[in-house]
Amino acid sequence: KSSALRQDPCTHPKADLESNYCRNPDGDSAGPWCYTTDPEKRWENCDIQDCTEECMHCSGENYRGKISTTEGGYTWIKALYSFLLPDKYLEENYCRNPDGEPRPWCFTTNPSKRWDFCPIPRCNSEPPTIVPDLTCATGDGSSYRGTVAVTVSGKTCQIWASQYPHKHSRTPENYPCK
Repeated sequence: KSSALRQDPCTHPKADLESNYCRNPDGDSAGPWCYTTDPEKRWENCDIQDCTEECMHCSGENYRGKISTTEGGYTWIKALYSFLLPDKYLEENYCRNPDGEPRPWCFTTNPSKRWDFCPIPRCNSEPPTIVPDLTCATGDGSSYRGTVAVTVSGKTCQIWASQYPHKHSRTPENYPCK
């Protein structure tokens, strides 16, 4: 990761660069990563589990699965409208419920059917009493908010606010929007 690259914090509002947790502030297709505390290895990707639950609780507002086809057989253009609701996990073309509809839905590629509900089954388990931050990865992992702070090879992540051992511009100050 080049130290010269700087992202606009308002176009990357979910970077959340606190502590030394693995994050993906620049939307890297390989997923969450961090600068390491090893002077010989500047940065490395982290091994973050993909979100896999393919069922929904209640109206599916917390659904993070990978169903991407609607009841009518339509698919959503990848992240076409994600900029409208940046805090609603609209990565890729997965069905979501960002606005309190009865269940998850997605915009379609059909001009005569702008959006459609998705056929997501209800979970058999009880819904969580507290909605947790996203601790698994969806899409490119930009929304990951877990506490993994170790890279794939076992290196400890450098604190994002620190400039040692690696100088960089991806600091909490440069990514203040949350």
